[in-house]
Amino acid sequence: MNYKIIVPVLNESRFIKKFIDTFPEKHIKHLILVDDGSSDDTAKIIKTDYPHITLLKHKINLGKGKSMETGALKAIKDKADILIFMDGDLQHKATDINRFIRAFSKHPEVDILFGTRSIGRTMRLVPFIGNKFLTIGINILFKYFLNDTQCGFRAFRSRVFNKLRWKSHGYSVETEMIINAAKNRLKYKEIPIETIYLDHYKGTSVIDGIIIMLKILAWKLWK
Repeated sequence: MNYKIIVPVLNESRFIKKFIDTFPEKHIKHLILVDDGSSDDTAKIIKTDYPHITLLKHKINLGKGKSMETGALKAIKDKADILIFMDGDLQHKATDINRFIRAFSKHPEVDILFGTRSIGRTMRLVPFIGNKFLTIGINILFKYFLNDTQCGFRAFRSRVFNKLRWKSHGYSVETEMIINAAKNRLKYKEIPIETIYLDHYKGTSVIDGIIIMLKILAWKLWK
């Protein structure tokens, strides 16, 4: 199975070496890192210390969604069968990649796999409430029943990329991907993953959550 692991990174010079070093050797050659216009030494560190890893770089910051698209197009060009997305801030464990690969092998009918975190045990209160609010909204409006719609650790078969293809540049990309999957009736499963919540969390804010909810309503009415 040919797979690629796509990771958008932005100003992660403090943590990028630690992040890459968590990957088992067998996965390293499958990594595609997309530097989204970092103003620090993120790209320089990757080029110098990990020259064998595929690095793509945006000259300016274009947003997480655009970085995911850049990585996806490169993976498809390299004829990957499976595209795996994860965040580069040490919240996701590289060892969980094996769970996605095994699930695709075991369930050839499945188009997309969603990572599901143990929400409520270690997640902070505000992100917990926001996640549940958005998840319930998607479940009700699109009849696509997931436990964690905002998790960035997910994977899909390259054959369904055009059905999933998103326009969002920012954090609403995960939500738009789900809505596109629901509208195209793609077969899915959830994969339990281990997530570490860190002090340098840079994910969805309250404002981002409100914007995403408004987009969900707009996508329901007009998309």
